[in-house]
Amino acid sequence: MSDIDNPYANPVSVAPPLSPAEEKQWAVLAHVLGIFFGIITAAVFFFLYKDRGPFVRSHVVAEWNFRLTIAIVAGVIGLFAVSGWAIAFATALSGPEASSGMALSGIVMFLIGWVALVIVQLTAAVLGVVASVKASNGLRYVFPLSISFVKR
Repeated sequence: MSDIDNPYANPVSVAPPLSPAEEKQWAVLAHVLGIFFGIITAAVFFFLYKDRGPFVRSHVVAEWNFRLTIAIVAGVIGLFAVSGWAIAFATALSGPEASSGMALSGIVMFLIGWVALVIVQLTAAVLGVVASVKASNGLRYVFPLSISFVKR
């Protein structure tokens, strides 16, 4: 049996490159869906489209790096907020002789953390819109303050 007759001769297929219009379309979609689904969309687009063309690679790598950066920042801020909640909760459980200043500082930490988390997510959404507009215009975009985990 020759390789032409054998459907299992080459089990790995290579996706064809995208046309410039398709590259632009997928780059825009990666940024728009990244606004709503965050790091999940960035991971899917990165692993599916990173080798399909230079323009789409540039955008999915930028989106992947940005969403990883946002996830790390959000995780740190979330830990700050949860530790504030834990301080306030532990102080409340320790009884009336506990310091009310400690409970207040825990509540303030919690509130600062959640306000900062909202600000980070709103900023990420705005930057995602900017990136999608740049992609639709055929321009490359690098997110500000994004850590480069994957090189372009």
